[in-house]
Amino acid sequence: MTALAVMLALLAIPYLPVPGETWRSLRVVQAPWEKPVPGADRESAPPVPVAEATPAPTVGEQALKATENEGTITNALPATATPEPAATASAAVPAVKEGPKVVAEQAIEDPTGEAMHAFYTSLAATDAKTAGAVTRVLHYGDSVITADFISGTVRRKMQARFGDAGHGFILIANPWEWYFHNDVSHSASEGWSAQRITGPFTKDGFYGLGGVTFHGNGGEWATFGTAGTGDFGKKVSRFDIYYLEKPNGGDVETKVKGGAVETFSTKGDEVAPRIHSVTVPDGEASLTIRPTGNGDARLFGVELERDVPGVVYSALGANGARVKLLAQMNAAHWKEQMDLAKPALVVLQYGTNESEDGSFNAATYEKALGAIVDTVKAAAPNASVLLCAPLDRAEKNDSSALVSKPVIAKLVASQRAVAKAHGVAFWDTFSAMGGDGAMSKWVKASPQLGSWDLTHPTPAGAEVIGGMLTKAFVAGYQGRDASKGTAAKPAPPPAED
Repeated sequence: MTALAVMLALLAIPYLPVPGETWRSLRVVQAPWEKPVPGADRESAPPVPVAEATPAPTVGEQALKATENEGTITNALPATATPEPAATASAAVPAVKEGPKVVAEQAIEDPTGEAMHAFYTSLAATDAKTAGAVTRVLHYGDSVITADFISGTVRRKMQARFGDAGHGFILIANPWEWYFHNDVSHSASEGWSAQRITGPFTKDGFYGLGGVTFHGNGGEWATFGTAGTGDFGKKVSRFDIYYLEKPNGGDVETKVKGGAVETFSTKGDEVAPRIHSVTVPDGEASLTIRPTGNGDARLFGVELERDVPGVVYSALGANGARVKLLAQMNAAHWKEQMDLAKPALVVLQYGTNESEDGSFNAATYEKALGAIVDTVKAAAPNASVLLCAPLDRAEKNDSSALVSKPVIAKLVASQRAVAKAHGVAFWDTFSAMGGDGAMSKWVKASPQLGSWDLTHPTPAGAEVIGGMLTKAFVAGYQGRDASKGTAAKPAPPPAED
C-alpha cells in the first residue's frame, strides 16, 4: 500500500496548479478542469520550436546531418502569389475572414526623426532604378526568423514594390531543425560541422554574418539555387560565398549546373573574412560547393544576388536565440562581415526566448540590449537599425483562460526605451498583433493565425505580420522628408476655436 500511495502521489504532481508548462509535459491525460488549448489536441498538429533555455557555455563543434530545404504547409509561405486588392498591394495585409479584429496598423517609431535615414535614402535610389542601387536588409531574430516566416513575406512584398535583387544570405547547411528559407532550393550533405552563437561556441567568436561557422575537410557538399516551383525567387546572377581566409585554409570546388568545375583556396597569410563570387547569366541557376581537402575550409554561407536595382532581404534567425547571445560575435569580425554585406538596414527581433528566463530585470536587460545595439551601429555605421518587438505569447491563468504572458509587455517597454536612448528605430509587433490578449485571438481566428503552442504564428499569421511590417516600411519611406531623407514630422493638432 505504501508503494501504491507513493506512485499515486508522484502521478499527481504534474497536475498541481503551478504556473508554467514544466510539469504539464509530464501529465498522462489532460486535467478535467482545464480547457484544451485550441489545436493542442490534434494528433496532426505540427512540431514547432518552443522557447529554449539559455545554452550551456560549451566550446566545440556539432556534427550536422544531411538536410534538404523542404517547405510544408506548416513551415512555408504559399508558393504562388495572391492577387492584391489595390494599387498599394505591396503593403496589403491578408484579411481575416472570421472572428474578432486581431490586427492594428502600427507605424515605425523614429525617436530622432533620422534613425531610418540610411534605409529610406537607399530605397529612394532603388526606387529610381539607379544603376547598382541595391537595398540590403539583414533581419536577425529567433525561431520565427529562422523559419523565414515574417522575413519571407517582407522580402516578397518589398521586392514586388522596389524590385527583386536576389534572395540574400543562406547558411551552408541547416544548423537547426527549424531552419528553412522560402523561395530557394538548398540542400547539404552530412559531414559538415558547425559552431553557433547558441552553442557549441567558437573560441575566436568568428561566426560570420549569420551567427554560424561551418567546417569542411573534404567530401561534404552543399547546393544553393533559385526556386524550382512557384512565383518567387526565380532569378540569380551572382553567388557570393562567404568564407574565412587563414593559413591552414582548405580548397573548395564550385560547380554551376551545366558549367565547368572550378576551385578556389581559402588559404592565406592572414586571418580575414573574404567573398568568392561565382557569376551566372541572370535567371534560374544552382551552385554546388564542395571542400576538397588540403586543410580546413571554414565557410559561413552563400548570398544570392542579382545585378539589378532592387531589395535583398536576408533572414538571419537562430533557434533559441536571445539578443545577448550576439555578444558571442567578435566585434571586429562582425564589422568586417558588415563591410562585405553592405546593409542599408539591420533589424533585431528578439524577446520570445527571454520571456522564458524567469524573473525579468528591466535594467539588466536594457543594458545588454543597448550594448548590442551600439555594437551593431559601430559594425554597420552606414545602416539604419530597427528594433522589432517580440510577438505576443499566451498562457493559461488560474481560470484556464488564455491571457498574454505579462513579461511580454515588459520586454516591449524595455525595447522601446532602448531604441529611444540609443537613437534607433522601433516597431511594436506586439501592438500590431492587437496588444494584450492578441495571441488568444490569433489562435481562434479564421484562418488560424497563431500556432497551438501559443507562441509562434502559423504561415497565415506570419503573412499578416510581414504584411504589416512592409506597410510600415513603405509608409515611412513615402512619408519621409525627402530633403533630409528622414521620417516626416507629424502635423500639429488643429487649433481650438
